[in-house]
Amino acid sequence: MIVDIDFVIPWVDGADPAHAAERRRWSREAHSSAVEETRFHDDGEIYYAIASILAYAPFVRRIHLVTDAQKPAYLDAFQEAGLCAPDFIRLVSHHTIFDGLDALRPTFNPRPIESAVWRIPGLSDQFVYANDDMFLNAPSSPQAFFRSSRPVLYGTMSKLRSKQPRARLRAMLARPDKRPGHRRSQERAAELLGLSEAYLFAEHHPHPLDRRRLERFHAEHPQVLSEQVRYRFRDAAQYNSVALSNNLEVIAGGTVVEPPPPLAYLRPGMRRGIDAFLAAIGEPSVPFGCVQSLDRFSSTMRREIHEALSAKFAATLPASIISFLLQDTR
Repeated sequence: MIVDIDFVIPWVDGADPAHAAERRRWSREAHSSAVEETRFHDDGEIYYAIASILAYAPFVRRIHLVTDAQKPAYLDAFQEAGLCAPDFIRLVSHHTIFDGLDALRPTFNPRPIESAVWRIPGLSDQFVYANDDMFLNAPSSPQAFFRSSRPVLYGTMSKLRSKQPRARLRAMLARPDKRPGHRRSQERAAELLGLSEAYLFAEHHPHPLDRRRLERFHAEHPQVLSEQVRYRFRDAAQYNSVALSNNLEVIAGGTVVEPPPPLAYLRPGMRRGIDAFLAAIGEPSVPFGCVQSLDRFSSTMRREIHEALSAKFAATLPASIISFLLQDTR
């Protein structure tokens, strides 16, 4: 049976003067790792995300781009170049996903946003959530994300760190880890679901989610989302919504759990570096890619990355966007 599958991608232009001014205004209330400039920087990664869906996932019905009264400067170029229908890419406001919630606004926190995207009007029951620095690296299919109307889970079962000696020692010394990190947010999701030993840990790639399951969970536990949206910046008390969804599926049983997929992954300081990444994006056996903190690379390396990705997605990137991505001032 053919079912609708949408993509949901949050996006922010941290260089927007109004956004930057508001962020500085509120930043003193946050942990230092939650206000790093790189978390809000845009270097054009969203265009690769969109181009990859057009190139490798023709089964996708629509892309929902979640923003706070912002819009990527060249977004309309995809439609103007005849690469997609006028309604294929839809802008969704934070006002829409937070409607009826007592959310702190403006928010500079991805966790309330990702936790509320299931509330997007008209969103397909089966959807894929991805960050704007992720992309499809090879031809995909609906079955890569959903089988028998259930999300395909990718990850490994991990032991909760609260059960590990170092965490126990921290607790004894009353020195809890207050960093709002990726792993901690996934553990927080597991704890909310009553998991006490192990949980499914997910990596940095697009994730399939079941809108109906999330809707049912939040209808039964409205306080979970109400608390989640009260943080303007990331906080260690918050959960990761993908981990919440994944572990709801694990608890329900009967879904497919696959090992973490091969990933063309790059971030500053990686030992293997850019050469391994450039090799990986040419491998059809690698389904997903992700470049984190592109702004932290040297201008030479940024250009090398942009040149490689622009060439890879040349068929689904409008010429105006390629020119923008490769301009010397980036």
